[in-house]
Amino acid sequence: MAISAAEVLYIHPAKQGVGFPYGEQAADVPYVLFPVGVIGLMNLLRREGIAVRGLNEPLERLLDLSFDLGAWLKAQAPPRLILIDLHWYEHAYGAIEVARLCKRLFPRVPIALGGLTASGFAQEILYAFHEVDLIVRGEAEEPLRALARALCLEQKPLEAVDLAAIPNLSYRRDWEVCHNPLAYVASAQDLDALDFVEVSFLEHARYYRGLQYAGDPRPYVLAEGPPKLGHWLCIGRGCAFDCAFCGGGAACHKRLAGRGGLVARAIPRVVGDLEALAQEGVHQAALSLDPCLFGQAYWEALFAQMRTRRVRIGLYNECFTLPPAGFVRALARAVHLEHSQLALSVLSGEQVRRLNGKPFSDAQLWRALSLLKAERVPLAVYFSLNLPGETERTFAQALALAERIGRFYPPDLLQMFGQPHTVDPFSPMSLAPERYGLEVRLRTFQDYYEYCRRTAAYDPALGVEERHGFRALARAPGEADRLLAAWRAFAQGQPFHCE
Repeated sequence: MAISAAEVLYIHPAKQGVGFPYGEQAADVPYVLFPVGVIGLMNLLRREGIAVRGLNEPLERLLDLSFDLGAWLKAQAPPRLILIDLHWYEHAYGAIEVARLCKRLFPRVPIALGGLTASGFAQEILYAFHEVDLIVRGEAEEPLRALARALCLEQKPLEAVDLAAIPNLSYRRDWEVCHNPLAYVASAQDLDALDFVEVSFLEHARYYRGLQYAGDPRPYVLAEGPPKLGHWLCIGRGCAFDCAFCGGGAACHKRLAGRGGLVARAIPRVVGDLEALAQEGVHQAALSLDPCLFGQAYWEALFAQMRTRRVRIGLYNECFTLPPAGFVRALARAVHLEHSQLALSVLSGEQVRRLNGKPFSDAQLWRALSLLKAERVPLAVYFSLNLPGETERTFAQALALAERIGRFYPPDLLQMFGQPHTVDPFSPMSLAPERYGLEVRLRTFQDYYEYCRRTAAYDPALGVEERHGFRALARAPGEADRLLAAWRAFAQGQPFHCE
């Protein structure tokens, strides 16, 4: 059935191509969460008077395995602009597949990509994939507003729009790929002017809320009673670190978005969003950045205003480093702990952890764990299985640490995850592999496109290094696969959720 006509159509792609048969394989995870900034962008366009409709293609497939994106699109009136996010590299194949389908059905409608991966590979994407007409590089508020106003409000065809005047935009002109300067970076005032809460533009928005709740070991189960509702909330942008494995660190933001530092949203705006979410019945807000990045005064004011305004909601926070004692105590007194969770990236033993950007010691870790346990804070602990420097000898230390944490922390409050990393484009590992003793096999957009196309259909014959795009030169053949097997053996039979 056709929805109300939209001038801008936003589609979040799955990792897999359109029509991929979802099954029981681990690789079938469709990566259903879209970038946190999308909500602000869509509401910005709506405030301009532009009709917007959003569709989360993997969500629709989870709700109905027979969902056909092509049939759904055919039922819509042609929009004036189609937006597809390509923020995370895991969507490299799925985003192009969605663009290809949209261009076949709406050949005259401009298709634009955005996000860090699209930004970093804009030249290659526009040169090789003519389904894509435009790429908004870096931060998108003013560029997207200018583009959508010209196409939707002024009703200009794409060829009549002065694309050269739009900052951060990449496009083709006379078969040449052009890149406008990265002249726009959002200020704190820009972010505070955006609505990061309202999701009525999205099909099945309440079901999407159900998939955002962190801490439930069954995140895709929607039919067993009322779902716990979550919402990823933007509280700022940027990063203060450059961890080896991360393609979203400070240097990457500078390179791909022109951002020179952190920017935080105002505390009253953030608390107002938390209040609105709580009033809507949302149980948990997941913060896009660790408030500790902005300093003690920021998080003290955040929790103080939550208490003063009696905003009771759970928080999910991924700690970029160990949380200070005062932060843990203030959080425990301000939030709904039953619906909260802190996530710690322990990564490995102390030696490997330090090499990859997490400089805290085991002694510091145990002090933090003791305080978290005393406050009964739900906790997720993340280990990585194939980072630079990891060998069977060092991984034995990591497993011993994981076992000790499992014995120490209350099992009803603990989740633990161990995962191999895929090399992030534009991460320190990718840009300077020799520094970490690596051979990196994923270098170009085409490499990531093929990686996603290949790994969407899980092949158990592929080893860890083949599957994840890099090889540690000092690591013995088959060693990474043995580390994964050791973690899986450890995970079986733990009294807490472990995978």
